[in-house]
This record gives sequence, C-alpha cells and structure tokens, in this order.
Amino acid sequence: MFKEYMQLCWLSGYPDDLPTDRKFLYINLAIYFLLGLFIQGNISDPIDAFLQIFIEVFITLSFMAALLYRDGSAYNFERFLTAILVCENFVYTIGLPILFWFIFAKGSDYNSYPIYLGALLMIWSIVIIAYLLKGLFGFNWKNSASLSVLYFVLTYFGSFGLLMLTGL
Repeated sequence: MFKEYMQLCWLSGYPDDLPTDRKFLYINLAIYFLLGLFIQGNISDPIDAFLQIFIEVFITLSFMAALLYRDGSAYNFERFLTAILVCENFVYTIGLPILFWFIFAKGSDYNSYPIYLGALLMIWSIVIIAYLLKGLFGFNWKNSASLSVLYFVLTYFGSFGLLMLTGL
C-alpha cells in the first residue's frame, strides 16, 4: 500500500484507485505529527511547535472536509487524507537533512543553499497537492494549483498566524 501512495509523490499513479486502511492513515498521521514537531521544535519553542502542528492538522482536516462537502461525498476523505499525509511525510523526510544543513550553515558562505532547496521542496509539495486535487476531484490544473496554493498558505502560514494572533 505504501508503494502505491508513494507513486503520487512522483506525480504518477491514480489517487482515486488507492486502497484505504484506517490503521495506515493513523500511522501516517502520527508520523506527520512527529516529523512536524521535530522540524518546528528546531525552529521555535516546543509548546509553540506542538500547537502549530495541531493547528496544521486541524486546518488540513477542515480544508479537505470543505472540498468533500462541496463535492457532495465523503467517499474520498480517508483516501485523500492518507495521500496528503504520505506525500507530506515524504517531503518532510527529505527536508530533514536540509534543515540540519541550514542550522549548521548559518554564518557561512553556504547558508543560502538550504533556503533554495527548501523553497523547491515547498513548490514540489504544492504541485503534489494540485495533482491529488486534480485526480480526486477532476479539477483542471488551474483550479487545482490555485486550491493547492490556498491549502499551503492556510496550513503553514495560517497556523503560524493563528499562534501570533493568540499571543501564545
């Protein structure tokens, strides 16, 4: 099952044909939470990191629920959530060495390279989400890309913004 979901990270495979398994979903949700905590914990306070990841998961669930409500079906919810989590976990895992490189390269001549690679990973993540939206909901590329950018902004910058507004 993992192999079938991993194909989506390379923009191949068909998201609507994927098998679903609630245990696999929960494992990927836990991995997403732990990877996010690790990455955010190296950037900010551990309590802020926990809250930010919790808000990210909540925004992700809300975004998908809104899309599925618009679609009129909850059939793809588990499949879509699992696909997003598997692909985000893959991107996070690739981002870990870049994070360490960024931490160790501060103040050196190479401190901008991890930022460029991180930006490429963000773009790749947006493209993967657009591919999933196109495959599961039949949107065209323009709408899929727009929704993917909206998802990215809401999830990552929205969680940060909510933390800033609450003063936590």
